[in-house]
Amino acid sequence: MEHFQLARVKSYRRVFSHPAAVFFERSIAKPETLEISSLSAEPTSSPNSSFVVSTFSVPLHELPALLAREEEYNFVSVPFYPINSDGVDGDIVLGTGLMCTRSTDEEVLDNRGYREKYKNYLEPHFGSTSVWDEWSDDSGILPCPIYLRHCLLASRREDVCEEARESFLDETFLADRKTTLREYIENDDKGKLVMETRPPRELEGRYSG
Repeated sequence: MEHFQLARVKSYRRVFSHPAAVFFERSIAKPETLEISSLSAEPTSSPNSSFVVSTFSVPLHELPALLAREEEYNFVSVPFYPINSDGVDGDIVLGTGLMCTRSTDEEVLDNRGYREKYKNYLEPHFGSTSVWDEWSDDSGILPCPIYLRHCLLASRREDVCEEARESFLDETFLADRKTTLREYIENDDKGKLVMETRPPRELEGRYSG
């Protein structure tokens, strides 16, 4: 991957809204407290919804592996704009790119054939195999703490600009689509403990920002 650039995506929001099988595979999910969710983007009807993203180029021969690794998402082509863009119309479009967005149980479990895989991780805890459809606004699902810590550490690196850092805190939401990430880590008892949640030794290199 190369040609990294910060930009803004409009009419989408970033949400911790679905359980990721990889968190269960690596034993970092906390199903007893519903701290199991990963990030995705979803379209909104509001043109004022937007967030900062990092764009980059992926060699064509690496694309199949990327799509396979991000098995639970739909990849959607979206335009992206300058990072400080604040207008709805008339902004310069810097380009278009593929973005991981929410999918459906039918697509992931049936069409892509992952029902048995997710059944092993989700059904014992929740009596369900749903990846997307049953995790509604009031499901209470929360970010997987080790994954969230990893994301926060990455956002605090010296080479990350303030606009991107603030966007991650203020333009990322919990599954209720109301609570911002900043509110969660500053005010919620579980959120306050995220930075103290260390990954297992064998995963320190993977989940340390």
